[in-house]
Amino acid sequence: MASKNLLGVDIGSHTIKVVEISQTKKNVELLRFGVAELPSDAIVDGAFVNFPVVVERLRELLRKHKFKQKRCALAISGTAVIVKKISLPQMTEDELQESVQWEAEQYIPFDIKDVNVDVEVLNQHPGQGQMDVLLVAAKKQVINDHVAVARDAGLSPTVMDVTTFTAQNCLELNYGNFPNEVVALVNIGASSINLNVLADGTTAFTRDILVGSSVITEEIQKRFNLPWDEAERYKTRTPDQLPNQSLAREIKKLVKRVSDTLATELQRSLDFFAATTANMQIAKVYLSGGGAMNPELVSVISDRLALPTEIVNPFQNITINPKFVDLELLRHHAAQPAVAVGLALRRQDEQ
Repeated sequence: MASKNLLGVDIGSHTIKVVEISQTKKNVELLRFGVAELPSDAIVDGAFVNFPVVVERLRELLRKHKFKQKRCALAISGTAVIVKKISLPQMTEDELQESVQWEAEQYIPFDIKDVNVDVEVLNQHPGQGQMDVLLVAAKKQVINDHVAVARDAGLSPTVMDVTTFTAQNCLELNYGNFPNEVVALVNIGASSINLNVLADGTTAFTRDILVGSSVITEEIQKRFNLPWDEAERYKTRTPDQLPNQSLAREIKKLVKRVSDTLATELQRSLDFFAATTANMQIAKVYLSGGGAMNPELVSVISDRLALPTEIVNPFQNITINPKFVDLELLRHHAAQPAVAVGLALRRQDEQ
């Protein structure tokens, strides 16, 4: 019998997404799905400013959608995480684990005592006596905060992952491993954009861009002197849902201008990848996250990058159980739960 999957809990800066799935060799089924909005000042720059509110919103979400599983997987990103692809001399797994702390000190800007460090071997080059390794360092304080929120909400955290790689899990389940291809996965969150360039299904380049789709909301808020929640609604409404056409045109112009700034940051990262990597031409861009639900932002990114662009459907290869899942809620949030789905694919027997 397949081991039971963990609950995928993605605590973003403005929303919490939770996914529960059942996975067997024959089928992956969505059992439950829920989203909870957070006040704009609950999590700021990755820090839990209003801890009790985050806990309460998560607890309410779990209760409302009747989640049964308690063991969960969590993810972190942004300034709390450093991901480096490095080249090391060929060594055994045991030798790598012994030397990882010393290697990490050379590449991370944090005090080694303040972080948890992990490594994953990407490629072996025995003929050259080298191997490519992915080094990940995460601040203990941020990990502890996420764990504390989950525990206070009644959950049992088992796995801590990195947002970039959990979105990749979701992409691979629904779109395959991209053999002989180079693709870019861009997860657009409210406060950051996670970029992961995959070559033959293996990470070739990652970067967290520390600005996200919430800057669009902030600009609408300032321009029209609106509360945050109302500015957020203006951002996501179609022109025919706004009070008048004049306002719709102004909103569209503003969104396009801010989206152009975000697209520029993304383009710079991809230009850097192209300049530092030989013989790797990106064939396609996949967009996920809440920002991927904004048509204007998607259009600007697609035009700027001049590459085929597709919005990820996190449930493309997942059977949906209509008995427990609110289909309208699922449709409304579209590409937003990619990270939560990636987390929900983790198993209880994984560390």
